[in-house]
Amino acid sequence: MSDLDWIFELKNKVPAFLRHLEGHETPGFFKYSLTGDLFDETDRWGLGNTVFAIKCYYTLNLLETLPSSQLDSMIKFIKSFQKDDGFIFDPLIRRRAFFREKLSALKQNDFQNFFHQKIIRAETRQSISSLLLLGQKPDYFPLNIPNTRKAINTYLSKLNWKSPWGAGSHFSHLLFFLANSDLLNKEELVDYSINWVNRIQDKDSGSWFKGEPSVVEKINGAMKVLTGFKAADKMKMAYPEQMIDLALGARNDRHACDNFNVIYVLKYANEATNGSYRLDEIKQFAHDRLSIYHEYYWPEHGGFSFHKGRANTYYYKAIITKGLPEPDVHGTVLFLWGISLIAQILNIDKELGFKEFVT
Repeated sequence: MSDLDWIFELKNKVPAFLRHLEGHETPGFFKYSLTGDLFDETDRWGLGNTVFAIKCYYTLNLLETLPSSQLDSMIKFIKSFQKDDGFIFDPLIRRRAFFREKLSALKQNDFQNFFHQKIIRAETRQSISSLLLLGQKPDYFPLNIPNTRKAINTYLSKLNWKSPWGAGSHFSHLLFFLANSDLLNKEELVDYSINWVNRIQDKDSGSWFKGEPSVVEKINGAMKVLTGFKAADKMKMAYPEQMIDLALGARNDRHACDNFNVIYVLKYANEATNGSYRLDEIKQFAHDRLSIYHEYYWPEHGGFSFHKGRANTYYYKAIITKGLPEPDVHGTVLFLWGISLIAQILNIDKELGFKEFVT
């Protein structure tokens, strides 16, 4: 048996896992973990779970095989969380994250998420991106987004670039909203935003930050910035070789996010060099990463867990599961996404039949 055989079984095994997560009373609902969720489908929650399930099916190239009634239910479920200002978020997550968000703000002296604002933007972006995968748009677009050079400068300047993962994620949200907006000058604003962030790009690592963050933070922050570039269809890098050096020298395997982020950075930095820099090492790194991915996989269930050996406990600072030894939809979507990128690096993507989504 080839050490890659298991990834070719995922297209058959993961759908069974997703079916076990489907709700029975609320159309369009999916559980987060197999058996350990602290809330059920009657608790008016689960926006992120459904978003992740859609992206799993898309990655497996199986969305079109689902019944139209199920697709409609997932669309309606996501849209049911949209508010009058256009933002889409899970009210239960907001309630359950309340105290941790306040403590975090006081501890870090950063009050930008004091009232859940950052997470609302993040959930809205993920929700809209999943609707786009289904060929849909939200009923109305978020109104309160920076839409002038001055507002963008203020928005980006207030982000804590000493913590590049968080700052990069909100830069990425900005580019996503601008690129998908109806603003007549959106291209100009996207270019202005990219030029702004490139002023803090580090020439030695290729990442975007201030201060002295860890290697893990540099990689995870770079991944977030690059997803913004991708969302705006402006995937350009000034220092791809340095970014490849950074990623190849990193461990990045604490959990699903770390494991995914380093592959995302490598994939797009490699593309920027047209495969001319350390390609054999990149391919070996990607191949070896699959062995790490396999340690998070539960073949008896067909899903991945966010943490090695157990489901994720937190979602946007809210405790939502018991963290049992089982897979969850969050880990599953991230590892599938990572495999779709690894398959491209190893030139087996056509054989595998996975699709990379833009988020």
